[in-house]
Amino acid sequence: MAQRLKFRKSSTLLPRTLSALVLIPFCLYVIYVGPPYVLILGGVTAIGLFIEWMRLLVKCTLPPFSKGIYALVGTLYLSVTVVWFLHTMALLEGWRLIFWLLFWVWSTDIAAFAGGRLFKGPKLARSISPNKTWSGFIAGMTVGVAVGYETSFWVFPGVFSFWGIVLLVLIAQLGDLIESQAKRWSHVKDSSTLIPGHGGLLDRLDSLLAVSFALALWEVMW
Repeated sequence: MAQRLKFRKSSTLLPRTLSALVLIPFCLYVIYVGPPYVLILGGVTAIGLFIEWMRLLVKCTLPPFSKGIYALVGTLYLSVTVVWFLHTMALLEGWRLIFWLLFWVWSTDIAAFAGGRLFKGPKLARSISPNKTWSGFIAGMTVGVAVGYETSFWVFPGVFSFWGIVLLVLIAQLGDLIESQAKRWSHVKDSSTLIPGHGGLLDRLDSLLAVSFALALWEVMW
């Protein structure tokens, strides 16, 4: 049984890799080209995100009052994030900020996954996401901050401080845990099966959504 489970987990590597090889270049190209194509991509993605969110709400087993608060907060969170992202996409140089976010968020996710698999060790939040470890969290923080800080010098020199980027990388990892908890409350493994090997849009964009929400609040407050 153990061997079978291990085989099933590793069998997702091929579809994950193929999906990434197709989607990453396509999305980066559309983002770079800009409006109107990037807004079409953003609009379709936003619709997909809200459909998956509604699916999670329908399956959610929280008590009625808690579910109502959860639905209100979650919908507001997703709405603010989508509006900020679409607005950024429409800017003349918006692709620079989005590219920067994507590169260090991807670096964080990859390092966290690889670090957890390689070093294992104590679990980070067993009740929320049993596969996540402290070693993966530390690896993700280290690589994410390094990539985000170094690339910020040629993307937005002087805009983001070192500790500001540390906070953003931490928020990215918390975003992953937030989405994992949402799936726990809905008793589903993935938000959907839209992306082979990756799950749904919420699964793939959870860290980016959290960072985008934080940046939206930062822009409003400052």
